[in-house]
Amino acid sequence: MYVIVSFDIKFKTNQEKIESVIEHFGLRKIQNTLYIGELDNNEQNTLVKSINKIIKEYDSVLITRICQNCYLKKETCGREIKFNNDLFRIY
Repeated sequence: MYVIVSFDIKFKTNQEKIESVIEHFGLRKIQNTLYIGELDNNEQNTLVKSINKIIKEYDSVLITRICQNCYLKKETCGREIKFNNDLFRIY
């Protein structure tokens, strides 16, 4: 299942920690605070636990699941978002 992760983090140092966790799960940055990728249920649960360990009370992270069918119906305005296929998940 695809997930979209967006966040609003007050301090840059904590934002870098959150981004590091998100990228660790193989999610790809598509805008400044927006990531997308595929995670199964266990991976998503682990991601949530990892984020909860470092998130501060004034920060927020939104994780939205979308099915592949919905993802394929996406529309892009402006520059096209291209992904390099050389990204790997680190376990």
